[in-house]
Amino acid sequence: MLGRKSLLLVVQNLITGLIGYIGLLYVLRYAGLEPYGELQFSISFLGLFSFILDLGFSTANIKRISEGMDFEAAITTYFIIKVVLAIVFVAIVVSSIEFWEIFLGGHFQTPFEEYDFFILIPYYILQSFVVYYQSIFNALTKAAIISVPRIIEATFRNLMYIITSYYIARSLILKNEYSLIMALIMVITYSIYVLMFMYYGRDWKFKRPTMDDFRKYYKFAMPVSISVILGAISANINNVIIQYFWGPYYVGAYSGILTIVAFVNSTAGSLVAFLYPTMSSLHANNKKSEYSDLILSAEKYISIAILPLIIFMVIFSKQIVNLWTAQLIAFSSILVVLSIMAYVNSINSPYSTHFNAVGNPKFLMYMSIISFFIIFFLDIILIPRKFFNVQLFGLSGLGAAIANFVSALIIMAIIRIFIFREERFIGNKNILYQVGSGVVTGIIVFYLKSLRFPTYPWWALLIWLIIIYVIFFIISISLKIIKKEDIIYIIDILHPAKMIKYIKEELKK
Repeated sequence: MLGRKSLLLVVQNLITGLIGYIGLLYVLRYAGLEPYGELQFSISFLGLFSFILDLGFSTANIKRISEGMDFEAAITTYFIIKVVLAIVFVAIVVSSIEFWEIFLGGHFQTPFEEYDFFILIPYYILQSFVVYYQSIFNALTKAAIISVPRIIEATFRNLMYIITSYYIARSLILKNEYSLIMALIMVITYSIYVLMFMYYGRDWKFKRPTMDDFRKYYKFAMPVSISVILGAISANINNVIIQYFWGPYYVGAYSGILTIVAFVNSTAGSLVAFLYPTMSSLHANNKKSEYSDLILSAEKYISIAILPLIIFMVIFSKQIVNLWTAQLIAFSSILVVLSIMAYVNSINSPYSTHFNAVGNPKFLMYMSIISFFIIFFLDIILIPRKFFNVQLFGLSGLGAAIANFVSALIIMAIIRIFIFREERFIGNKNILYQVGSGVVTGIIVFYLKSLRFPTYPWWALLIWLIIIYVIFFIISISLKIIKKEDIIYIIDILHPAKMIKYIKEELKK
């Protein structure tokens, strides 16, 4: 059942990812990189403060509910915390921007960035309450309830992008104005998103929490909060630095490619979404053998699912970005680096989850600190052409991608070492065989590509993607890297009738 629940989230990500790609295509073609870059800069600028809206309490909520805390007390405690954090977020964001402009003489490069900034404040608050519901349904392992609202929101948002970009953006004299429309669309669709979750949680009852309930959340969340803070800054600092040294056009290019790769990250996230409550339960009941098997199996199946996709993105990077706009071809090397980084982060995600599952969030806090300083240090060296009259690499978005990739490799190495010391396993050796199979697949496909078959049309790329998966699976099955029991397991969780039955049963409840 855990596999089917995870697969449902993968299917949801596939659907929303495809819809999102179509929306991005229309935005970049009819509005261009600059207005998209302005929107992404405003999102990233606000994102530097977004940690205030969570501070690790969503992780604490999953932990406490999955461990058996009284449900009504838990959701009430968490709701009150969310409201307080939202008020603090608005107060700090508004006062910070006013202080920056009035007392420090700061200003945005265009007025539209500032307008976007204030429009997106409600979006971040709504997003925070989406996380409120998601964390609860995650703890309850309700995959269908998590998936359906997400698909509806993504469909409506990207449909609005398509309609407005085609009928409004392409007729605008000043294309930058379109960033305001995109910001408003995000606020509207996330309002609908929250309302859908409210419907599914309509039978919940609040219960007056005690101070001990708040202490339970606070005790676990505080170490996690450092990770959340540095994670939010690390995730958004790239766009801010690129904007400062290169401008919104380059932010648009980097963010656009990051959006393309985001599907890989979200797919891996879906596959491990329900690992956390399951791992917490297994560890709490001292089921060590089942615990290690779960982590090793998760790594194996994540790799099977996404490795052929990574090969595809690396080999056809120029052709892929060209699907959205030819302007991105010059930035295709960013896609190569980010794709490989996505694979590293994906196969490492079950191991990162371990530390929260065993009640050791402080370790991830230290990892966040290390990751932040690596990314920031490398960003300053790699992104600008010149800084304080010192000639630097001037790689713009590629520099940001390399910085994040290096950080991912270092963090993965540290995590695996500590896992080995605690649990006596360092990883699934099957991954090495899969990578070998992937390299052989890549060589074969690279040779076929040199025979001048079509590669730029969307239909040709779809065929190439299927070919890569087929070759990878043929090689892996032939060498018994993927075994009979793996195939049986995959076929079972892919069974459409069983999936539909599961979805209907959960939504009825």
